[in-house]
Amino acid sequence: METIQAIVTEQWQQQSVFEIFAVILSIAYVWLAAEESIWCWPAAFISTSLFVFVFWDVSLLFQLMLNLYYLVMAVVGFMHWRRSNDEGFVALTMPFKLHATILGAGLLLTFAVTFLTKKLAGQWFGYEYLYLDAGITMFSLLATYLTVKKYLQSWMYWSIINFLSIYLFVANGLYLTVILMLIYIAIAMRGYINWSQDIAPDDTPYPLNSK
Repeated sequence: METIQAIVTEQWQQQSVFEIFAVILSIAYVWLAAEESIWCWPAAFISTSLFVFVFWDVSLLFQLMLNLYYLVMAVVGFMHWRRSNDEGFVALTMPFKLHATILGAGLLLTFAVTFLTKKLAGQWFGYEYLYLDAGITMFSLLATYLTVKKYLQSWMYWSIINFLSIYLFVANGLYLTVILMLIYIAIAMRGYINWSQDIAPDDTPYPLNSK
């Protein structure tokens, strides 16, 4: 216990100001999304902008690219929610076809990215948890799309992603990030409960190509 506490204390002392504010705003984003507030997207935009600088500074290329994607989706999410919130917040349910598409696309992207990474840059990225890291990244991209589209089950995807992230971060000794994932899981449970109370009256989900 004392060892873990010492590690957490040491990591906290090493945090940059950018990273601290990025984490705070990331929590604000998830909390505001759970509360069905459109202001979650400005919080996401600022936090991901800060994370871009953080990951550039430590040369984490995949995480940097993931946050650039989040940056774009924060703008898309704000515009979509502003347009669709004219008559109040309405969550949607996912049909089986969309679940199958998300799972299939996520697995395909995971294996494709992992294969290409090993093929083109195996000497730098051939680490033990490559498949798990790639899978978390790919499914995070897809789960972000589900959140933008207001699918209730996006919270289920995020919970699974965060559980897997905990395993990955514990294995790498990133205990502060583990705490952040635990906070995300708790908020995801709240988000699922809140959104489930505002399901579309006809329970008709958007089609795959909805705008």
